[in-house]
Amino acid sequence: MSRMHNPPHPGEILLGLYIEPAGLNISNVAENIGVDRKTLSRIVNARASITVDMALRLGKAFDTIPELWLNSQQSYDLWHARQNKSGHLKNNKD
Repeated sequence: MSRMHNPPHPGEILLGLYIEPAGLNISNVAENIGVDRKTLSRIVNARASITVDMALRLGKAFDTIPELWLNSQQSYDLWHARQNKSGHLKNNKD
């Protein structure tokens, strides 16, 4: 089984593939999706995770499926959890 490489935080995807190419900014998008700028800024700066509610909001705003955002968050979280645990886990091959 191949290991995935460090996946980007979904906030990086949001900024680089959706917000910036559309000529938008954090304040515009935050107002459009009904959250405060600080909340969205924390996501874009990888200091907060995508929640189910946020995935629904982003899906509607950018015409994507919410699973895109949730799967991206899950991949990011799983990769980081594996990195943090790798030094603590034993290989149980006999």
